Amino acid sequence: MIAVNNMNERKKCILRAVTDDYIDTAEPVGSRTIARRYKLGISSATIRNEMADLEESGYLYQPHTSAGRVPSDKGYRYYVDVLLDPEEATEEDNKLIQQILGQQKEAMEKLVRRATKVLAELTDYISVAVIPEHRNATFRHLQLVSLDPNNILAVVVVDPGIVENKVIFTTKPFLPAELERISSHLNNKLRGLKVEELSGTILAEIRDSSPITKDLLECLLEIIDESLADTDEEKLICDGVLHLLEQPEFHDIDRTKLLLGMIEKRNNLVNLLSGLTYSSGVKVSIGEENLRPELKELSLVTATYYLGGQTMGTIGVIGPTRMSYGRAIGLVEEIAHALTDVLKSY
Repeated sequence: MIAVNNMNERKKCILRAVTDDYIDTAEPVGSRTIARRYKLGISSATIRNEMADLEESGYLYQPHTSAGRVPSDKGYRYYVDVLLDPEEATEEDNKLIQQILGQQKEAMEKLVRRATKVLAELTDYISVAVIPEHRNATFRHLQLVSLDPNNILAVVVVDPGIVENKVIFTTKPFLPAELERISSHLNNKLRGLKVEELSGTILAEIRDSSPITKDLLECLLEIIDESLADTDEEKLICDGVLHLLEQPEFHDIDRTKLLLGMIEKRNNLVNLLSGLTYSSGVKVSIGEENLRPELKELSLVTATYYLGGQTMGTIGVIGPTRMSYGRAIGLVEEIAHALTDVLKSY
């Protein structure tokens, strides 16, 4: 965080006004604009002098000699850390978030995908999320539900917080009591086991002792194995790329190609977001603060979501440095909290 240092209240008001105006318009801001729109009670000449001082201190810069001024990365950082008023998600935002995330329990990946999608829709920026690797995933529970005489819904729950659903077709009809016995048998044999513990010996024992037809048993074991094994790599989820391309900063095709290349390769973005997973609260990285060259003219706002007090992953948005920081921070924080609340029931 930047220290408040010796910036007086007048300079703070002017820096806030310049930043707010540039975020809204994407046009360099002149002293007359500030005097006319923001009613600071001082002349445009005084504002011009203060803006010159802010430029000399590195908080503003002039993209063209005859143009007004725009915030620098240092200016945005001061704006975010000192001048920005917190902007909470609106009642309408929260209603949509709860509607999207408050549906029936399902695979965590699907839940995070929905959260990422709604974040992109609400911010108009690229939304990204990482589900980190969980090499210690363990089997928790299997439930079998008869949909009709020949179709069974298998629900597999794996720690941490992963739910897989699959419909199995079977030629032999099963009564609900039979399905309950099968579920109980496999739960007793497998509960608490990790993927590497599903040895041939255990599987052979299950096959020999199971009151289950061979085809159904093999199908169930395959689902369980996939549910456990599916968690040994990090997954990147991305939405809303077209939103960013609508921003005037991305009329530059070379800049657009650079960002899209990073998203397509994914590994660099996964590594970046994974490094932020253990940061508490909302983290804002602005322009040159980002280590990746593809993000040097962008800002990244992220927060961590949790399961049972354990860090699960990162969710956030990528946008231009001319980002509506108050809204982005409020929505990223709200969606991370909503994800954490939903995962409590897993």
